[in-house]
Amino acid sequence: MITALRHFLVDSWFGRVIAFIVFASFVVLGGTFFGFGGGASGLSGDSVVQIGPHKVTPEELQQAVQRQVAFYLQQGGANLEILKSPQARQEIGRAALRNIIIAQEAELAGQRNGLTPSDDTIRNVVFSMPEFKDKDGNFDPQKMDRLLEMNRLDHQTLIKQTTRMLYAGATMFGFGQSAQAPQAEAKWMEDFFGHGHLVDVLRVPFSKGGVSTQPTDVQLQRYYKNHIWQYKVPEYRHARLVVMTAETVAATIDISDADLLSFYKENSQKYNSPELRSVEVFALSDEQSAHELAAAWRGGESWDALQKQYPKAIPASLNDARVGDLPDAVLAKTAFATPVGKVSSPVRTAAGWSVVHVLNVKPARHTSFADVKENLRKEVRQTQAGRLLKERQKAFEEAVASSVTLDKIPADLGAIPLAGSMDADGRQENGTLAPLPGGAAVREALIHQVFMQGKDDLPHVVTLPDGTAFSVLVDQIIPEQQKPYDAVAKEVATAWKADAQKKAVEERVTALYQQAKAKGLKQALQGQPEASLLRKDERFSRLQPRQDMPSLIVKAALQQDVGQVTMLQEGDSFWLVNVTGSFEESPVMLQVVQHKIAQQLSAGYRDDASATLGMSYTRAAEPRHFNAALFNQVINMTFDRISGGLAQQ
Repeated sequence: MITALRHFLVDSWFGRVIAFIVFASFVVLGGTFFGFGGGASGLSGDSVVQIGPHKVTPEELQQAVQRQVAFYLQQGGANLEILKSPQARQEIGRAALRNIIIAQEAELAGQRNGLTPSDDTIRNVVFSMPEFKDKDGNFDPQKMDRLLEMNRLDHQTLIKQTTRMLYAGATMFGFGQSAQAPQAEAKWMEDFFGHGHLVDVLRVPFSKGGVSTQPTDVQLQRYYKNHIWQYKVPEYRHARLVVMTAETVAATIDISDADLLSFYKENSQKYNSPELRSVEVFALSDEQSAHELAAAWRGGESWDALQKQYPKAIPASLNDARVGDLPDAVLAKTAFATPVGKVSSPVRTAAGWSVVHVLNVKPARHTSFADVKENLRKEVRQTQAGRLLKERQKAFEEAVASSVTLDKIPADLGAIPLAGSMDADGRQENGTLAPLPGGAAVREALIHQVFMQGKDDLPHVVTLPDGTAFSVLVDQIIPEQQKPYDAVAKEVATAWKADAQKKAVEERVTALYQQAKAKGLKQALQGQPEASLLRKDERFSRLQPRQDMPSLIVKAALQQDVGQVTMLQEGDSFWLVNVTGSFEESPVMLQVVQHKIAQQLSAGYRDDASATLGMSYTRAAEPRHFNAALFNQVINMTFDRISGGLAQQ
């Protein structure tokens, strides 16, 4: 996933410049998309980096990261777990900062070359942004002001971003657009994705291990002494806590249904979309050639081969096209009537004859207001919560200072009281996790404070980078205790048996592994009791990932050579994985893969050419005074809020 994210954000020029190219989309998908609010106060420094006279502020980087993630999620890459990964956060953060740097460098390059967008040009661009238009397609200044206010933006920021977009268009786009990927590289990628493995898989759970003898008391006591750390009662601390997070503050905000309906209407494109189709089209001047081309296409000829065979045919391809995107009504009707993966019969259009191949279809989507109302309520509440969280911190600090026992905190602040016992892992005495509010970072900070603070120490407010504030009073400490052998004898016996079973299975599977290396897994299992556990000729493909097996087993199945056998431990079992052969994906799927790979590789070459130009501008105005500590603070704070906002949806 990290590799895919890196390719999307770093290898793709469109991913790099999206920060300022889709500014209008940010107006709709910005703060309200994540429930993201608040500024970047309390950070160590006023600028992350300087480019020429321009200083990149924490707020600017914050917004760029948010736009980068918004675009990633819009493209179908949504994954809450990846946003918690430090590597992914750094990857997205660097890409966002690179966007800002290149945008500013493009602006400086335009200024050095005498380019100055006029006020009329900027005004026309803003007036043409679809997000600012009413239902009749006319520019609506009140709608623009509402959207800007909703995202805590002003006219100056809008003008600045639009100007930057114009400079980028003048100094960056169009460069390297004719670049094409080498066919050899495309062929290698097609082979990589177009072939899968046939695999024999054996899974033997630890529970299958046979233990013929019962342990003596001496053996159990020796096991107890060798694993004594497993039989301790940890230190428990009883504490009273008061916690104020963006989520707890959001719960105190009242949003009317009328306001929600207005927001839903303004963002209708987020919830509703027509059917979209990706198609390839050949336009020809005569009917006979069109029929010949259609027959060849149905017979398996590739897109590239047909272009060479019919040089007079005009090729065109559209990705995620709407009905209105096709230039001819007959062509549009044919494109949206042809089944996916099929080639249409030639149709007569205003320009001649056309043949259509449908690559994929995205069904129409409609989400009613009633279906999204409660999620919208959470979203809008979260949008306002960040600002209110900061506004209420002073009142929270004063309330804690005047309440030694933390029992006089006003409920309308949005701070929730908690009390209970837990160990250093945040578990209660019954083994369950203590119900602490907030995300992982808040939970970790709360547990740390409980076990760092002394008994009956006066409570004080702890504030985290994301604005979360809490106070702790530890009123009881129960020290760690060792469980005596007599009290845990049954637990020790169970653990001894499980360990003995695992060892027995390991020895048995190791013996089978040695035989399978010599003659294959099927042969090694002939006549053996484990033969019934063998899964034969399982298909593993990079195009159709297996969800029913652990990722370690899938990885081994795809990466091993034919004939190779490996032994792995995963979960509660030992596994033997034997690759016995390979297969080729279906012709229809291969054709789709070939088309996408050719498009993506060529786009990558074109993007890299543009990226090289963009980065070359840094020679004239080298970025200076990079504040790494501030960069990391902003990234962590921003992603904690983004993750929290998405988790609420």
